[in-house]
Amino acid sequence: MRKKGQAAAVGFTAAARKGKRIWSVGLCLGLGVAVTACGTDGRSFREQSVTVIKSDQMEATGTQAAEALREQVLAQMSDEERNWMGGLSGKQRLADFKSLCDGLRENYPYLELAKRQAGANLDVLEAEYQLKVEQCANDDAYFYTLKDFVREFSSLGHLELWGRRYESELASNREYAEASDREEQERWEPYLKALDNPFSHRTYASMTKYYQEVECRMEEKRAEEGGGDCGESTEAEGETAVFEEAAPANVETKILESGKTAYVSIGTFYPDRMEADRKILLPFYEEVKDWDNLIIDITKNPGGSMNYFNELIAAPLAKETLTVPGYQLFKDGENNRAFLRVEEGVASGLYQSISELPAMPKLNREDAADCDWFYPEIYEVKPTGNGFRGKIWLLVSETNYSSSEYAAMFSKASGFATLVGRTTSGDGIGTDPAYLILPNSGLVVQYSPMYGVTADGAGSEECGTVPDIVSPDGESALETCLRWIE
Repeated sequence: MRKKGQAAAVGFTAAARKGKRIWSVGLCLGLGVAVTACGTDGRSFREQSVTVIKSDQMEATGTQAAEALREQVLAQMSDEERNWMGGLSGKQRLADFKSLCDGLRENYPYLELAKRQAGANLDVLEAEYQLKVEQCANDDAYFYTLKDFVREFSSLGHLELWGRRYESELASNREYAEASDREEQERWEPYLKALDNPFSHRTYASMTKYYQEVECRMEEKRAEEGGGDCGESTEAEGETAVFEEAAPANVETKILESGKTAYVSIGTFYPDRMEADRKILLPFYEEVKDWDNLIIDITKNPGGSMNYFNELIAAPLAKETLTVPGYQLFKDGENNRAFLRVEEGVASGLYQSISELPAMPKLNREDAADCDWFYPEIYEVKPTGNGFRGKIWLLVSETNYSSSEYAAMFSKASGFATLVGRTTSGDGIGTDPAYLILPNSGLVVQYSPMYGVTADGAGSEECGTVPDIVSPDGESALETCLRWIE
């Protein structure tokens, strides 16, 4: 999702606009105001990066053979066995689907972009998938039909139908809220209220039980061929062991040329890695602070928490306060009104009518016209260390999304670093994803409620960030950077 701790929406007062910004989930951007280097936690582990969001596809096994085996198991199960939501009626499924389409139409700010970029026209898809929903013979088929529908939008704006991560997400939200100050707890209240409902609890508990049964039957089929009983698959255990052994560290540091060029690679900005990575990064910065070049490689980084970048990269290396302006646009849908506290924001002057949005050369007016409100935002990072004397290079790629795209956007706009590599994938300006809860099934669909644009109006989701130095085909960002350094 987006970004817990990343942009903490602060109070709706003039002073609030200068306050800190906290985010919340796995992706990480935030709602609110200036981002201070410390005390924020960007779009949290949930905004999770696009990779994390997509990893929620619990049924995926990673191999065609395993997928085929799963299909065999499902084909042998009766409709009754596959009714893991309790056996929704056709009328209930259609009502759920209509609620989803209406919710997207009223709250999701990327419908015009979805048409351009993914060829996804909500009106056309609604008619097409309504027929498919009507044809669903069981709850499992219905779930996959909804998943296919949501995938038509290519995850634009963090749009995703949740799988089995529901319980862990709810627990993480509670933990985050409990550890936050009162102001942030109030902001996070609608998130907890939306998720913590009896329909979602029931459905996702049943989902977990159902797919455990599917996986057990898959293991039984494997055992018929290779020996062993359900739950004792040596193949599965071996794969797990290999994965754990091969799992790389999140941070890697290197001396490329003593006294001149240092290198850091950061795999993710996940907030649960921050304390361990802090112990590696800060001493390394101190060691090389007077060198000529520091290369920070985030080419494989899918995102995590904005606060990771703010606190562990920008703040300790900056020599002065860095600020970057931007704008967030959004619709006046009922769901957004709850998550974004629209009435309070409008009353305080924090939120302004879209008709008052300043003229910006790169703004897509069609997209803006689909929104009702906006608010100006200032991302701010204050130095916390000695700074880096030499030149900072940030290596970027198409993998960068959400919080890692924020890192690219902020670094280029503020002059903090020179970007090298390829254009990032976007959505680095925004807030924590909001949730649409389907009324009969309790299934959760997340989406970014904010349409973020840079100071010149370029859409963050659509445009990403173009590096200062683009790597030619066949050359890695690191090779390009070293060539420029030499």
